[in-house]
Amino acid sequence: MHSFMGAIHRAAIEKAGLRLACGVFGSTRQSSYDSAREYGLSGDAVMGQYRDILRRQGRLKGDAKALFATVLAPNVLHYPVTMAAMDNGLGVLCEKPFTCTLDEALNLARKQRALGLPYRIAMVYPAYSQLVKARKLIRDGALGTLRRFDVCLQQGWMARRVENQGVRSAMWRTEKAHSGKGGVITEMSCHCQFALEWVTGLEIESVCAVAKAVVPGRMVADDAAVFVKTASAPAGVFRMSTVAVGHTEGLSFEITGDAAAMFWRQDRPGELRIVENDGTERILKDRSLSGEGESALVPFGANAAYVEALSRVYSDFRDEINGTTKKIRKSGERILGMTIEEGVRSVAVAEAIERSAAETDGASKWVQVERTGI
Repeated sequence: MHSFMGAIHRAAIEKAGLRLACGVFGSTRQSSYDSAREYGLSGDAVMGQYRDILRRQGRLKGDAKALFATVLAPNVLHYPVTMAAMDNGLGVLCEKPFTCTLDEALNLARKQRALGLPYRIAMVYPAYSQLVKARKLIRDGALGTLRRFDVCLQQGWMARRVENQGVRSAMWRTEKAHSGKGGVITEMSCHCQFALEWVTGLEIESVCAVAKAVVPGRMVADDAAVFVKTASAPAGVFRMSTVAVGHTEGLSFEITGDAAAMFWRQDRPGELRIVENDGTERILKDRSLSGEGESALVPFGANAAYVEALSRVYSDFRDEINGTTKKIRKSGERILGMTIEEGVRSVAVAEAIERSAAETDGASKWVQVERTGI
């Protein structure tokens, strides 16, 4: 947790009224112990290998056992760490992506169903008040019949080879053995796919992608553009990049119908902009912290509102585990975060994008998204 996202998760955990009980907090035994001391942990609460701490947790009972495990690690570790946690009786809240391959996704889904352990993906968009509003407005017909969409997750922090300058978060993201073979597709497509499908209700049917390593010497894709077709006709584009200099807004989208268009940016989460066909513009504002906060943690679109949204995901997951969710959740209200079924769906879409981008014959290649039955 001694990382950029680690700091965000620690802030969210504290805000949710939870605390770190134990863990592995670095890629080496020494870094794990050094970081743990900063968090006030020592002794048996800290170990250098995730399997060791999970086996120890598996032997504990009652209040001595952690409530659940949080998985914050390079992408390829999400699957083995989660599987190990479940083997030792722990539910899991995991960072994105769900897994790096569809085979892993299906295996993990089967294990979770067999064991019945709670699982959640830390996808914060359902915890943003303005996106909940956007979803309802679209379903109520505020945009009319949907025609097109443009969903982007663009960053510029890897526009140079910062992985050669000791930037650890860039080092693992540029190695297939740690980030996954899809590079920026593995890392970012789940954001675009989930935001589009959850907000609009559209279902992605097929994709046609171009992805490449823009920075010389880099071995994984750092920039991608994807044409997207949906089952109900509207089509659009996903743009994903870590080399888009000047972009710090996190996720953004524009969704256009025959009556109006809708715009949202993660660095201005409290603003939902709607423009009618005649040019009339409305900006719906929410100044609560989940809607609008200071941008101290940009450039990943992770500002104070992001921490608030993530803390709500943690709180909702805790309530599910404690059995209080049914008492507090309104009828029809979804969980905060992304479910394991939605995780499998996100990996199916990512794999279709990867297969399309891998075509080398120069021809446009449309690839159908596999239906998993999950």
